[in-house]
Amino acid sequence: MSVAFGSDTPWGLLEWVATGLSTAVLGSAAFAWRLAARLDTNSAALEWQKAELAAVKQAHDAAASRLADRLTQLLDDQCRLRETAAALPTRADLRDMEERLGERIQALAARIDGIVERGAA
Repeated sequence: MSVAFGSDTPWGLLEWVATGLSTAVLGSAAFAWRLAARLDTNSAALEWQKAELAAVKQAHDAAASRLADRLTQLLDDQCRLRETAAALPTRADLRDMEERLGERIQALAARIDGIVERGAA
């Protein structure tokens, strides 16, 4: 195929225009095809990320619910612990009990000594 300049100028110009237009149309079509493929890939990735986000959100909501339940239980335990600690005797109460117990033991020891002395006599 030889290109002859000057002999077939009107037909050659028409071939160049047709080739340019077809190249532009096919290039645009290829660009649109690749763009559509990328958009489809991105759309699929976006749907997957939405599903993952929903799953993670559901897991976090469940964890937050468990944490709230645990905090409520800890608060109840703390209140019960305070009530239990308030019911325990203080040091002064323990000293008083120790003194009374010591006095009673001495009284019992004196009674036992008295009984033993009477029995021995």
